Amino acid sequence: MKEYIVIFNSLLSDLEKEVSERLNEGWVLVGGISMSYKHEHVEHAHGHMVYAQAMQK
Repeated sequence: MKEYIVIFNSLLSDLEKEVSERLNEGWVLVGGISMSYKHEHVEHAHGHMVYAQAMQK
């Protein structure tokens, strides 16, 4: 049975690290990195980018 996950992170470098770890565990990429702006009302900020990568095994 195939497994499917979506990894997401606000820091691209952290996403790259986790995707690399999964690739070394036998996961494969499904498509490319997706980016989205997450709108939030927090002190001194109104939102941030979120990066995502789908993978399957």
